Amino acid sequence: MEEFKIDIKKVVFHKEGDTGDFINYDVEKCDGCGMCVKVCSAGLWSLKDGKARLAPRYGELCLECAACWEICVPEAIDFSYPASGSGVTIKYG
Repeated sequence: MEEFKIDIKKVVFHKEGDTGDFINYDVEKCDGCGMCVKVCSAGLWSLKDGKARLAPRYGELCLECAACWEICVPEAIDFSYPASGSGVTIKYG
């Protein structure tokens, strides 16, 4: 199967404003399964030393889909939508 890549910067536009930390991650709960890495279409998760790592500036590229939170069995990831008036707008076409 051919890998499909999309240039996130062409379809995602960030609204002005402080989003705050809308993803909180507890490294102690992480079992290193890597599912967050696989489901993140923005490529913001990686594995290092057997634990998931979130990109330091994730708020600039995150699609706010919450797929990482949904798939995390050990509940190491906590997600809440950014503050009202901030975050992303996704445009098609």
